[in-house]
Amino acid sequence: MRAFRDWLRAEQPRMTAPAHVGLDDYAWYLRHVRLVPWDVAQVRLIGEREIARARTLLAIERHRNRALPDLIPAATAEEHEKRTRAAETWIRDFTTREKLLTIPAEIPPQYETDAFFIDRSAWGGHRHFWDEITYRDPLNNHIHASIPGHRFDGTLQRTNPRPIRRTFSDGTRSEGWAFYIEEMYLQAGLLADRPRTRELFYIAQLKRAARVHAELRMQQGTWGLEQAIDYLNAEVPLMETNLARYDLAIYLRRPAYGMNYTIGKAQMEQLLADRQRQLGDRFVLGAFHDEFLSKGSIPLSLIRWEMTGLDDEMRALGIVK
Repeated sequence: MRAFRDWLRAEQPRMTAPAHVGLDDYAWYLRHVRLVPWDVAQVRLIGEREIARARTLLAIERHRNRALPDLIPAATAEEHEKRTRAAETWIRDFTTREKLLTIPAEIPPQYETDAFFIDRSAWGGHRHFWDEITYRDPLNNHIHASIPGHRFDGTLQRTNPRPIRRTFSDGTRSEGWAFYIEEMYLQAGLLADRPRTRELFYIAQLKRAARVHAELRMQQGTWGLEQAIDYLNAEVPLMETNLARYDLAIYLRRPAYGMNYTIGKAQMEQLLADRQRQLGDRFVLGAFHDEFLSKGSIPLSLIRWEMTGLDDEMRALGIVK
């Protein structure tokens, strides 16, 4: 790594090509590769709307909880692991009791977390964003990354009987599902007795929404990486520079990654609304989730077409006439 660092420093003066792709190419990629039915202006508007919505909900929740004590972060790896295991048990029990989706028998009895405990004492005890969130309560990250988010979702995809859907993974579909279920569980009542944890969910929501604006400004070329980092630090509570740099460098290298979360969630909500409108009183939330997950990780516009028969997005994308 040190040798690679030294090579980068030596070669950096020759690296003069722009890092951004420009919004014309970004729009082409959204339409023709990701099959997102919205243009850049619509993606930007949805992102800005979600920032305002998350900030509003967070402000209301903080007002509601103003007399409550703050959550105390876990101080040891053992305490964090205990909280994580309790969170997973609570998610599984709540999911089954409320019939939110089916947990098949082949699902492992527990999933690991990607928000493991790190002793930061050598760095003055400074925690990054996800440390701050998950050490207070691991529920948000465990829903998103483990069950019924990425790890659970991935287990189902690997057993899909259709070979293309078993191996293909669309980022907007994967991150859209994982982000959608965060708020779905919140609205379904998982956090009814955990008011301070609801604040953490809204902070995570704000973070994911802010990525859209930062990514578009970087890919447009109006912001460099440092400006985008400053924006994320200013916009998102608990955010800090190292985690902001980690995220935003990915979105600069991989255009349309940053929008995956918020735009995928918006597509999920559109699909649910369309299906509920079609079925009326026959709509069952758990059955909807099971059917959705059975479709694999293909673009959400294709899943919507398959589940509802609605072809307006397909016509807008030029897939059907």
